[in-house]
Amino acid sequence: MVHFFRLLSCLLLTGLLISCASTERRSGEDALDDVSSSTLPASYKYHAWRPDTSGELEAISVLLMESDNLIDDGAYDAASDKLERALRIQPNCASAWSRLSWLALQTNSPDRAVQMAKRSNSFSYSNSKLQSLNWSFIRKASKKLHDEALFARASQKIESLQ
Repeated sequence: MVHFFRLLSCLLLTGLLISCASTERRSGEDALDDVSSSTLPASYKYHAWRPDTSGELEAISVLLMESDNLIDDGAYDAASDKLERALRIQPNCASAWSRLSWLALQTNSPDRAVQMAKRSNSFSYSNSKLQSLNWSFIRKASKKLHDEALFARASQKIESLQ
């Protein structure tokens, strides 16, 4: 009986997390009823941020697209909130960590940018484009931090990934 209640509570928690993923309702061309269809936005800030919907939950894909739209609108705090929500659902989402790194650069937080990019790289071992993008964020942050050793390491990593 105890196992039944544990299972039930896990299912309810999972349902709650997924239902919290998006409270906005969109219509027309912006509808995201089928994330795997051709309704995906044609452009992303970076090609490496394109979603790989084969292994992602629909809620994660929606949150990533919403954060991209917010980034395009310059609403960085709201975009960060969407990304953090996505990471509560799927903590190993490398592209969400990468976006947070970029956002940290935009908000003049180079230390945080390095941390987020490294976290993204720890989950993107099979995605050299995303790793290269993350190292470019690290290189930009290292300039702001005046860290020549980190800049050299990032440049070396970028070159080795190309």
